[in-house]
Amino acid sequence: MFWERTMKQTKKYLLGIFIAVFITFGMNHCSSEDPANSAFVHVTMMDNAFHPPVIRTFKGGKIRFVNEGNNPHNAISITKDWSTEKTFGNLAMFRGAHTDVFFPEEGVFPYFCSFHASPDGKIGMTGVAVIGDAAYNPQTNIAKSKISKKWTGVTRKVPSQYKTIQNAVDAASPGDLVLVAKGIYKEEVTVTTPSIVIRGEDRNETIIDGEFLRGNGIMVVGADGVAVENLTTRNATLNGVYWTGVKGYRGSYLTAYNNGDYGIYAFDSVDGLMEHSYASGSPDSGFYIGQCNPCNAIINDVISENNALGYSGTNSSGNLYLLSSIWRKNQLGIGPNTLDRELLPPQKQIVVKKNIVYDNNNTNAPSKKLEYPSIGNGIALLGALENLVEDNLVFNHNNYGILVTMNIDENIWISNNNVIRNNKVYHSGRGDIALSGPVNVGNCFEGNSYGVSSPPFLESLQSCSGLRYPHTGDMSSSIGLLALFVQANLREFVLGSYKNQPIPEAQMNMPKESLANVIPAHDVFETNKGLIETAELPKLSQAEFDVATNKMYTSGWRVHFPGTLKTWYFHLMGYLLPFAIFAAWTGLSILDRFSVKGAKLDFYFWLILLVPFIGSLVYLYSKESKVSRVVRNTVVFGGILLFFTILAYAGYAMTAVTEPSV
Repeated sequence: MFWERTMKQTKKYLLGIFIAVFITFGMNHCSSEDPANSAFVHVTMMDNAFHPPVIRTFKGGKIRFVNEGNNPHNAISITKDWSTEKTFGNLAMFRGAHTDVFFPEEGVFPYFCSFHASPDGKIGMTGVAVIGDAAYNPQTNIAKSKISKKWTGVTRKVPSQYKTIQNAVDAASPGDLVLVAKGIYKEEVTVTTPSIVIRGEDRNETIIDGEFLRGNGIMVVGADGVAVENLTTRNATLNGVYWTGVKGYRGSYLTAYNNGDYGIYAFDSVDGLMEHSYASGSPDSGFYIGQCNPCNAIINDVISENNALGYSGTNSSGNLYLLSSIWRKNQLGIGPNTLDRELLPPQKQIVVKKNIVYDNNNTNAPSKKLEYPSIGNGIALLGALENLVEDNLVFNHNNYGILVTMNIDENIWISNNNVIRNNKVYHSGRGDIALSGPVNVGNCFEGNSYGVSSPPFLESLQSCSGLRYPHTGDMSSSIGLLALFVQANLREFVLGSYKNQPIPEAQMNMPKESLANVIPAHDVFETNKGLIETAELPKLSQAEFDVATNKMYTSGWRVHFPGTLKTWYFHLMGYLLPFAIFAAWTGLSILDRFSVKGAKLDFYFWLILLVPFIGSLVYLYSKESKVSRVVRNTVVFGGILLFFTILAYAGYAMTAVTEPSV
């Protein structure tokens, strides 16, 4: 009877939904509005490209620009006669924002993003709108300046010869040196000439200051082989030093602090080196290499602190090495990850080796919604594949030392076939080494020195050379991350600002022997491959180590840091509720079965005991059950309804669009 009533009610609901959809559909199509006026085509703003790069629509049509990237974007006509700023009301469109641009005339309209393209809109993040029957012949052979692998002997001095750095860069030929004297330069430098070297006379006193007004300190767009050395960039609204769409780049002895997105940043670029540099105060990451395969890049001997992420590499794969560096006092130390908002997913095949990663629990660091949930972890592989993490020293993290987990964007990206070996991991709040559930397979852990693993016996059951028990990992960590995502997306945490982060102490200048050489950034990876074999742990003074390790950490199974009432509730309901439902169904079924005189260990008993959930349901809705309908339905559907209510709330929170903080 119950099932008959249920089916009848279900049919009524489905019929009601069908009628509502039919009426809505009919009203939309019976509207007096001209369909041509309501039609539009999409251009998606990714990080950092328009998709599709060429879009066509009819005369009088409109294009809807939608930002699905993590960075701010816009679209501006090269002729400046239209822009998303005019229709959206703001130069910057953040993730989730959209606006419609109308095109009343036929023609071909090139456009660009002012944040991620050259000022003339010809290089970088560019697109084309073709309206009506206008003829469009794409330029397939764009002339590029010739590169120079050697110094020309020409030095262009700022400010003695050129008033601004931009003036000197514009005058430079491939192979020239732009030498910048001590001083504060209030400008934004865009480089489109390949093979030049930009060098400061003093790392700490040659400063490019964005004054929280200009986008980038130095932006290298489509210019191969540009090296930036021995200077500081600060207070840019986007990035300190930024290469995009290049082959060959190098950043040496750089300091980047309190910039609004990334510190030192290479995107859609290959053959690079970031070395002997420092980055702090970025609400995304201090160092970033993204969207490349193979990247052919090395990060060596850097310090990253007081950022949301020390290192982030979205969809960066192949021949990428993080070596001999210190990652501390961020929210997350190192985070290779996969996201749909950039091209070339998934992230895979990088090496994290000989790094010191500690104290990444910084609630005061600047952050964005996406980055905050990773707080309290040393190294986290987020939807990452086939990476090697070895010979690192990782300690003092409120959640996990080394965590392998999934990542959620438009798709769910699981972590597969990663190798975690020979690391020393200590003083972690929930687990020194951890594998999250429900599905992250093929990962192995071996030779690590640690105290607590999550789940227990992780190295024994997921060995790289021995037993590989087919279990999926600890669901508690996934529930904890989900709880933090929900709260961060609803802005229930106070996110730090990049504008008021600590000013770093003076950093080491470029040595005299290096200053004697002027080397454009070509064949960078091949030239520096020796760093991979000679990598050593950075030096950490005994005093620093003693201070960092003189803390009490409770390892194992506490609520995710930073613990809040909602975090605790998600852990309780999301993680423990399924077990509670199982216990309630099973207990009620067995109790009812044995309440009958002469009850035996019959078919129903073994069904209840051996077939979790299903066995209890079959029994409770069979004729054998004596449980009243009210009690039965309350016990069965009450827990399910509560569980799916929590999931629905989480889904709403994950897709909610809130205004970005500054």
